[in-house]
Amino acid sequence: MMRAFLSHTIFLLLAISTLVMSSPSSAAPVGPHSGDYLVQIRNELSGTATILKVHCKSNGGGDLGSHWISSGERFTVRFHNDKCVSTEYWCKLSWEYSKSKSHGGNYRFFNCDKSFLESCGFQDCTWKVKDDGIYLHDLDELQDLKYYHWQT
Repeated sequence: MMRAFLSHTIFLLLAISTLVMSSPSSAAPVGPHSGDYLVQIRNELSGTATILKVHCKSNGGGDLGSHWISSGERFTVRFHNDKCVSTEYWCKLSWEYSKSKSHGGNYRFFNCDKSFLESCGFQDCTWKVKDDGIYLHDLDELQDLKYYHWQT
């Protein structure tokens, strides 16, 4: 009688543990670099009247529209990412540096690459747009690093 009781108890415990381990979790899956992120694009172009046009899109959040950023101002995107695996933000930048000439191009301002996220301190990616290119403020090194040259 005792042996039958133990056998049934062990069987019941195994069945319950199998169900618990195979049932889908209600919690959202969390990636290795999940969390809240801030991406800032600062207009640090010379000249107080230099306007920077910024048009950003993400592969997960859609089109963020066009924004015109005055000198000394910034464009900011905040988002939460549960699974930072393939999230990317791309922005098209353009500005005129004379009546007949302009600079611009398409640039990736956020991705889930570990080395990139380390530069951002895993939360704050601050970009500085300057006359000679685009700089990422590296929180690990505490300095601005030239990341992109102007494409045009």
